[in-house]
Amino acid sequence: MKSSRRLRLNMFWVLCLMAWLSVGMLRYGHAAPYPPANLLELQVKGITIDPDGNVPVVILEAPTSHKAFPMWIGKQEAQAIAIELQGLPTPRPLTHVLLKNILTNLQVKVDRIVIHDLQENTFFASIFLQQGQSNHIIDARPSDAIALAIATKAPILVAPHVLQAVQTIPTAPAEATPQLVAKKFGMHMQTLDERLARAFQLPHAGGVLVAFVEEHSQAARDGINRGDIIMRVDGQSIKTLDDLMAVLTTDSPEQHILEVVRQQREVTIRLQPPEK
Repeated sequence: MKSSRRLRLNMFWVLCLMAWLSVGMLRYGHAAPYPPANLLELQVKGITIDPDGNVPVVILEAPTSHKAFPMWIGKQEAQAIAIELQGLPTPRPLTHVLLKNILTNLQVKVDRIVIHDLQENTFFASIFLQQGQSNHIIDARPSDAIALAIATKAPILVAPHVLQAVQTIPTAPAEATPQLVAKKFGMHMQTLDERLARAFQLPHAGGVLVAFVEEHSQAARDGINRGDIIMRVDGQSIKTLDDLMAVLTTDSPEQHILEVVRQQREVTIRLQPPEK
């Protein structure tokens, strides 16, 4: 009974995808030309949190132009992208992984995704697919398309006029700044550097930004929230992630006192020692 139900469900998704491809071909395949050759390739630098609105943000960088820009996205899409960036396994396939598996079984290749327009602060993207000799262009939300592109190792491209329209921040040519750089007690953390401070229009850099808190983790139980900026631990000033890890990696049975900034308010949190 269960296997029969699973087979019907899989067939349902396959039929949905085939219909999706057909509609996409009819709607976009003949009307939309392939993108021009001057598109810029983007790299996903990571997922972070806008401390002001507590909203997930994906940081995209165009290495050839030495510019990066933030894109505000939904929580579920942010988790999907973060999981792909870190290569974390999941008990069951997420939506973008399911789509990838269906495309693979139907011998459809994700050729690239293109962020091609920006209207009223909303980004627009297309997924370019190859199926044998046929090409399909499918409209998609950029966050969904980015997760699929990372999973399929497809390039992410942006139109020059979109890059000119967004508020960008300069990057050094050889600089590599991972956004999810450390994890402790279920917190995914990163240094709040000058680039992020400018992107979120914060008055100054410094401190460690909590980009994500795992559900049911010790950090979650003790009251750490995503978007918190850790400024002091046990009376010591925290400027970078190295400062924080030097304190938290100390094997101490005592609790840690964290002083954080949460939506422009100072909050004190007692981080209990790990449970044995």
